[in-house]
Amino acid sequence: MRPLDFSIMMLCCLAWAGNFVVGAWAVSHYPVPPFLLATVRAAIVVALTGGYLFVRRPEKFGLLLCICALAGFFHLGFLYTGLQTASASSASILSQMLTPLATLLSVIFLGEKIGWVRSIAIAGALFGVVFMVYEPSALNFDFGLIYILMAYVSLAIASVLMKRINVDWKIYVAWTSLLLLIGSAIASALFETDHLAVFKQSYLPLMVAAGYAAVFVAIFAHGQYFRMLQKYDVSIVVPLTLTTTVYASILGVVLLDEVLSPRYIFGALIIMPCVFIIARRQKSSKTAPEMIEP
Repeated sequence: MRPLDFSIMMLCCLAWAGNFVVGAWAVSHYPVPPFLLATVRAAIVVALTGGYLFVRRPEKFGLLLCICALAGFFHLGFLYTGLQTASASSASILSQMLTPLATLLSVIFLGEKIGWVRSIAIAGALFGVVFMVYEPSALNFDFGLIYILMAYVSLAIASVLMKRINVDWKIYVAWTSLLLLIGSAIASALFETDHLAVFKQSYLPLMVAAGYAAVFVAIFAHGQYFRMLQKYDVSIVVPLTLTTTVYASILGVVLLDEVLSPRYIFGALIIMPCVFIIARRQKSSKTAPEMIEP
């Protein structure tokens, strides 16, 4: 992976980590319903990228809509449903299933070759993440965990399907947000109440969280993630997202006065070099060994 692209992926992970902090601030400190937050976020993105909905319809348009639905509405729908009962710590552990799921699917359906070095690096990064977030009581079974798992199964499938289309990332972002806007608005109308009261009482945190998620997460992070998946193997790009846990821990300490546990430091020391190895190793060819791209 080119150094510039690696840096962009790290910025994407930082943006996702910041979304955990901003979202937790809005939802936990103010009466901001999650589906309403998703609706406002999607509306902002559609307002900013809506022009790309009217460009010439891309090839494999049906597949594009399927990817948009999986990565947008279904992923967030399952996630929000699961978080109603499952603990945040359990969800954070289960969310790491994205890497093995997407990697396995890429090997089966895309014929990607991982190699033993990258396999060890992926396993090491996963171990580092689990070491950081694992608490002995965190994985008490809750039915909501099934929804959390389905959320990351849908995102893993979407990540693999992204390799099947060749579309400008801005078109992907626009259609994903339109489908999310429709789905989350319906869900908010059905399952959430007192929308006007929320806007009156929590307008600022709602708009800050939605604005951040729209610009830095939906447009920048998701857009560049889609672009990287079209450019590089799924088994290279997806494992890099494990650094989100590291950045989220750092931001939690800096912005939320959370305690810097020794296991966070040890986990980060494992994850970061493994992620660097994943990004540097390229799939081997029949005529040459694995190459390191300058």
